[in-house]
Amino acid sequence: MASWLEHGAARLAAWHAARVQAAFLRSVQNTRAAQDAALARALKAVHGSDFARRLSLHRVRTPDELRRAVPLQRYDDLAPYIERLAAGEPRALLARGRRLLMLATTSGTTARQKLIPVTDTFAQDYRRGWNVFGLKMLSDHPDAILRAILQSSGRFDERRAPGGTPIGAITGLLARLQKPIVRRFYVGRPEIAEIPEPRGRYYALARLGVERDVAFAVTANPATLIRIAQTADEESERLIRDVREGAISRELVGAGAVRPALAARLRPNPDLARRLERLRAEHGVLRPRDYWRLSFLACWIGGSMGHYRERLAAWYGPLPVRDLGLLASEGRVTIPMEDDRPAGVLDVTAAFFEFIPVERFDQPQPETQLAAELIPGRDYAVVLSNAGGLLRYRLDDVVRVVGRVGDAPVLEFLYRGGRVASLAGEKLSENQVVEAVTMIRQQFGLPPFDFVVAPRWTDPPGYVLCSDAELPAGFREAADGAISHFNIEYADRRRSGRLMALGSERLEPGAIEKMDKALISGRSSMAEQYKRPILFCDVREYEAATRP
Repeated sequence: MASWLEHGAARLAAWHAARVQAAFLRSVQNTRAAQDAALARALKAVHGSDFARRLSLHRVRTPDELRRAVPLQRYDDLAPYIERLAAGEPRALLARGRRLLMLATTSGTTARQKLIPVTDTFAQDYRRGWNVFGLKMLSDHPDAILRAILQSSGRFDERRAPGGTPIGAITGLLARLQKPIVRRFYVGRPEIAEIPEPRGRYYALARLGVERDVAFAVTANPATLIRIAQTADEESERLIRDVREGAISRELVGAGAVRPALAARLRPNPDLARRLERLRAEHGVLRPRDYWRLSFLACWIGGSMGHYRERLAAWYGPLPVRDLGLLASEGRVTIPMEDDRPAGVLDVTAAFFEFIPVERFDQPQPETQLAAELIPGRDYAVVLSNAGGLLRYRLDDVVRVVGRVGDAPVLEFLYRGGRVASLAGEKLSENQVVEAVTMIRQQFGLPPFDFVVAPRWTDPPGYVLCSDAELPAGFREAADGAISHFNIEYADRRRSGRLMALGSERLEPGAIEKMDKALISGRSSMAEQYKRPILFCDVREYEAATRP
C-alpha cells in the first residue's frame, strides 16, 4: 500500500505532469521557436572552445548560418576533440564552465567505440524528454500510478577516461538522477548494474520484482524483457526457494558487496513461495503474466523490434505496448504519445534537428531540411545538434513522416542508414561484418571469397554467414568472436543469450552471382552502379534476393 507521503507526492506529480505536458504541447505548436532555442543552447555549449574557434561559430545565430559554417559531422570528424575531452581538456569541445558528467558509450559503424559527451545541460534536455514521455504514459494508464516499475539500466561508470570522467551507459546516469520519490517505485537497485554476468542481473531483477506489485516493465530492448522472464522460469526452483527463505542466490548474484545490498530488505515470504509453486504447477511455466498485475509494457516495437511482439505476449500477456521512441546516447528524437504505435512526435526541445532526404543519403554533404519543412510520407535521415557538443551530427537513423502534432512532425523509425542491422539492439554495421570476416579469412590463410550475412529470426535470433565457398572447421566460431571484438553491443547480447552464435550456410555454386543479377534486375540499376549488400538487414530482403 502507498503511504500518505506517496499519495501526496502523487498529487504533486500530477500537477507537475500537467505543467510539463502543457509546456511541451506549447512547444510543438511553435516548432520554429522551440528549435531556435535548441540551436542557441547547442551553440552555447561549445562557445569559445577550440572546435568553435576553428569554425568561427561566434558568428552563427541562424540555421542557415550553421549550415554554411559547419559541415555535416560523423563521429570520426569529432573524435580528436572528444579524445582530448576524455583526456581532461574540456575546452577542446566545450564552453568554459560546462560540466561534463560522463562519456556515454555506443557502438560505432567501425571498430571504434563511440564516446558521447554528456554535459549537465544535455542531461537536463534528455531528462525532460523522458519526463514528458513518462507522464503522458502514466496519464494514459492511471492504474499504474503508485505501483512498482521493473526497469533495466546499465552502469554509468563501467570505467574511467584518462581524465577521470566516468564512461558507461547513459541509462545508468539517468536512473541515478531520478527524483527520490520516483526511485522508491523502481524494482531494481543501482547495485544490480555491478553484477558482471547478464544472467545474474536478470535474476536479481526478477527476484526483487516478484515481491512487488509491478505495474509495468520498461526497457529499450524487448529482448531484455524476454530474457528476464525466461531466467525467472529457468531458475524457478531457486527463485521459489529464495522467496521462501528471504534470500537471493549466491551462485547467480555473487558473494561480493552487491548481494548483501540487494538482500537488505528481503524477508522470508512462504505465502508468496506457495503461490509461485501453484502458478508453476497450473501453467507448466512461471510467467510474469501470472504473478504480476501488469497494465502495459514500454519498449521498442518499431523497425525489426516488431518481431518480438508475439514472444512478449507469451510471457507478459496481451498487453498494450508503448514504444520508447527514437532515442540514442546522442539524444532523444521522438516522444510516442499512443500505445501500440511505433511513432512519436519530434522532441523539438531536446536538440536542433535537420533531416537528410534518403535519396541524398550517400552524398558527402547533402542539403538538409528543417522540421517544419518535412513532407508526410517521405523518409529522412536524422541530423542533430545537442547541448553536449555535437553539432550537425549525422545520427543516420532513417525515419518516415507519418503525421503532425501542431507544427512538429510525427516520425516512425524505419532502420539505421548505411547498412546497419539490429535484431536485439546491437546495431551491427556492414563495415564491422566485413572487417571481422576479412580478419579471420587472413588468419586462416584463405583466398578472398564471396559471402553475405543475413539475419535469422530463431529463438533467440542471430545471423548466418552464407557463402558458396567451403569454409574450414572453426571459421564460423572465429568469425563470431571477431564480430564480438568489433561490436561491443553484439558481444554483450551474445553473452546474455539475446543473440545466438553466428551460423553458417553453404550455398549452391554460383548462388551469389545469381543474387547479384536478381538485385540488379529488380532495382532496374546499371551493373556499373551496383554494390553487393554484404549485410542484409531484413530476412525478407535476403530471401527475395536469393530465392526469387
